[in-house]
Amino acid sequence: MTRRIKDCTDAIRIGRLNKANEFHKAAVLLEDDSPNASIDLLVDAGIAAADVICCARLGVHATGENHNEASLLLKQAEAGMEKHLRTLLNLKTKVAYTHQPATTDEHKKASRAAEALVEAARRISARR
Repeated sequence: MTRRIKDCTDAIRIGRLNKANEFHKAAVLLEDDSPNASIDLLVDAGIAAADVICCARLGVHATGENHNEASLLLKQAEAGMEKHLRTLLNLKTKVAYTHQPATTDEHKKASRAAEALVEAARRISARR
């Protein structure tokens, strides 16, 4: 299996942080009327935030479809944050690719996980 890890620049880190913030803001706006779309955006916010954390701490970020690789890289960058990314990635399949609607509990879990990742990304990026 080919690893897909790429070097980061400040432009990539800042761009991914902007996207994390944008996706998170949009998810909050949609949460009452479109919970599945909201969770999908929370997942995108969390992925972007994970990239920011990895860029800031390690100088690289995952770019492939291998979510395990992204989680392991995030664990190296900021131990404990990978659990939030896994929570979001586990919900993505249900909300994006099945007929089943998200539950209120799943939305709460996704919201907490995305918030933790986005806040960490903001904090870590501000230190640079």
